[in-house]
Amino acid sequence: MQINLATIEQHATEKLRRIEKQPTSVDRLGALKKFLKSETQRLQLRHRYGISGSQIVAARSLVVDLLIQRIVRLAIEERLNGEVDAESFAVVALGGYGRQELSPQSDIDVMFLHKGRRDAERAAKLSEAILYSLWDVGFNVGHSVRSMAECLSAAKEDVVSRNSMIEARLLWGSEELFEELSERLDDEIFDKKKRELLDELLAERLTRYGKFGDAVCIQEPNVKETAGGLRDLHELFWAARTAFGVTTVAGLLERGIITDRDAKAINAAYDFLLRVRNEIHFLTNRKSDLLSLDLQQQVALNLRYTDTPQQRASELFMRDYYLQARRLHRLTESYLQRAAQKQQKKSWFSRARSAVRTAAATGGFVMRDGEIDLAESGEKLDGQRMMLAFSYSQATGARLSSQLQEVVQESLPSVNKAFRTSPEARDSFLKMLRAKGRVAAGLRLMHDLDFLGKYLPEIARVTCLVQHDLYHRFTVDEHTLRTIEALDGLANSRSKPLERYRRVYDQISDLAVLHLGLLMHDIGKGLGGGHTEKGVEITKRLCTRLQLEDQMAEQVVFLVHHHLTLSHIAQRRDLSDEKVIHDFAAQMGSIENLNLLCMLTYGDIHGVGPGMWNEWKDTLIWELYTKTRAVLLPEEEGESESEPLRQRIARMLSSEVDSDEVRRHFKLLPDDYARVTPPPTIIEHVRLAASLNSRLIKTGWRVNTQTRCTDLHLAARNRRGLFAAVAGTLTAQGINILSVQLNTRADGVAIDTFKVRDSAGEPINDPTRWEQIDLALKRALSGDFDIAAAVEKRLRAQTSSKFSSRRKMLKAAPTRFSWDNYSSNKSTILEVMAEDRPGLAYKIAGTLAALDLDIVFAKVATEKHLALDIFYVTNAAGEKLADDVLPVVEDALRLALNDQNAKEETKS
Repeated sequence: MQINLATIEQHATEKLRRIEKQPTSVDRLGALKKFLKSETQRLQLRHRYGISGSQIVAARSLVVDLLIQRIVRLAIEERLNGEVDAESFAVVALGGYGRQELSPQSDIDVMFLHKGRRDAERAAKLSEAILYSLWDVGFNVGHSVRSMAECLSAAKEDVVSRNSMIEARLLWGSEELFEELSERLDDEIFDKKKRELLDELLAERLTRYGKFGDAVCIQEPNVKETAGGLRDLHELFWAARTAFGVTTVAGLLERGIITDRDAKAINAAYDFLLRVRNEIHFLTNRKSDLLSLDLQQQVALNLRYTDTPQQRASELFMRDYYLQARRLHRLTESYLQRAAQKQQKKSWFSRARSAVRTAAATGGFVMRDGEIDLAESGEKLDGQRMMLAFSYSQATGARLSSQLQEVVQESLPSVNKAFRTSPEARDSFLKMLRAKGRVAAGLRLMHDLDFLGKYLPEIARVTCLVQHDLYHRFTVDEHTLRTIEALDGLANSRSKPLERYRRVYDQISDLAVLHLGLLMHDIGKGLGGGHTEKGVEITKRLCTRLQLEDQMAEQVVFLVHHHLTLSHIAQRRDLSDEKVIHDFAAQMGSIENLNLLCMLTYGDIHGVGPGMWNEWKDTLIWELYTKTRAVLLPEEEGESESEPLRQRIARMLSSEVDSDEVRRHFKLLPDDYARVTPPPTIIEHVRLAASLNSRLIKTGWRVNTQTRCTDLHLAARNRRGLFAAVAGTLTAQGINILSVQLNTRADGVAIDTFKVRDSAGEPINDPTRWEQIDLALKRALSGDFDIAAAVEKRLRAQTSSKFSSRRKMLKAAPTRFSWDNYSSNKSTILEVMAEDRPGLAYKIAGTLAALDLDIVFAKVATEKHLALDIFYVTNAAGEKLADDVLPVVEDALRLALNDQNAKEETKS
């Protein structure tokens, strides 16, 4: 379906002509507002019928052109008494409006151009008259009043102004003046400073990526500014204007700079993104380019995507978005680099050196200007030579030239079944997977050019596959590549805190196993539930196709099967329980498997997103690793580090606490306490326990700058419901609990640490506030404070926040309860996974206490609004819960959390 712009122009012109006949300026203003609203609604209907994004923005630009031209004439007649010479001035559209790409709620950017100083005052009056009318109608207007000289000065000094003028378009006034501006911009700027302008443009591109995201496949992309967004093509136009003198895809195609296939791909991707942007504007009725989680499902439905049994409409839509944005990003990046290289000056030495390298070419490839290129242009490549090109790039760090990238794309059909099953291809690929510290770069290049998905069709299936799980920030393929980048970073790092993980990495006998396991660890996603089991079956078929040796295949399948195991046990189980450690060691079977899984887990967590690897996870994972290693290699176990640590802490506290009290503190706690608890925390615990005496509670506060939260340490006499009382009091005080670590000494003193933030998500750093919370805790433990009533009052009074409204717009994640009566010899383990909400930990702990149950160990963690709370529970007699009691407890918990509907979803 096509829009007839001539019909729109005729219709709009007639309506505007009638508006001019309104008797007063007030009447005309009201009529202009109605006109703009009516035309916007008509465009929205066309958009809903499926009209392309480029046609909608062109039609919107045309309507605004006609409106501005009419307003200019009215302003001159009514406010300036017709005393403006159209030959001395020009009203110019800039930027996106100049490109005739005006989305429904976009700002309009206009410049009022005049010849020189004599016309400046009148130009200011003209702009003021026009701007007031535009503002009154309802436009947001970016504007400037400039002489010819000021335009040239701005273009020289400011990249934003210069780029906006590249796309300038005359709306009204002197065509001669406008043409003079274009000619002088060419002569004095674009033709004289090409190298400088292109360097500045590339630097600006990196700055933009740093602000909005340098990965296409992030969870909430900015349709305009994120890598793969509309701005990527704009920058190619600006570079092409400087390097080649053209500013459109058609111009690049006509000059032979871009291929017909790439031109069609760029236009299709760009049009898709424009359509998405238009939908966001229509849906929100405001200028917005962020494709947030709040909007994705509704945008998908409005663009006619529907849910399937495996995926939601939003996930299907976002995959299409990422595929188009990825294609746009790759192509614009390639041609942008070509534009930049066109301006590079070659010395005689570099030309001679290039000729020597051409003569010494290997495999038909040469190095030219720091890029790998074909020695002879025009030839096609088979799969093995493409693999060779990627391996050269991996080994040297050099890019593939844009010409070679085009040839790879054209040659992809040769990556067929015969090639995928050939031992030569397998060996070349495994060699790349063994390139320590350089694996990810080679894989990413293969992926960007679609070679990886052709060679491993399993990867193609999860390319740009999004999972709306409030946890993963990236698509499956982007996450996978980032996991391997994390290991490359580890291998190349000299960071002291990472030294212990580097030692594990160095002990792995075959890095190809590890990296192939990482490539496949999430391969079962997008096929419905149980992605691990599905991934195992897919991986077995892959290993068979690649004809891997039995041991290697078994290890790769092992990694896929257990890729969540180490992380889950570390974060969800009591690592002081010997049964947990021995059961996990039995699953590992060998130290090689443990090392492989430790490294996979390290990469997997890092690949989720920035900040996902933290001190808490580091401590837990390393504790589980070292304890399991001690079981698998008992001969390696050395002296305990607890005694030197105890002595060091005793010396540090010698002026405050008797050394015998420090020794007693260590003896009253499990051996692993000293191994996994940071020394500053142990010092705080010793101080609190030593000064508790007959007090109900002693607290210590410390702002944790690394995790942007506050650590609340406390010592109290342990009793049933202690955790519930503390959690409830904190909730009633408007404190969010991020994580909890509970320790109980053998003498019955509880030593607990809570990581907390205030309701705004900031650390609590005011000592006066600390004192208020301390007083509330004392009152709660003494029985002078009705915790339940205070919590309910806080929850009722809580106003709707950005997150609460966001959670309502997302599909509600059901609360899931999981019971384990086998992993611990002494306790029943309860796992609760739910969307985080105020009072969650308190309601769970309070319900358990009301049922006369004890919490003997707990881990509470929150990540990206998803809470995972683990409780080791016993009955009043200190025993495990009977199996027939578990449903009763679960029903009580659901009632307390007001989550009855989740019960059915959990079963499904």
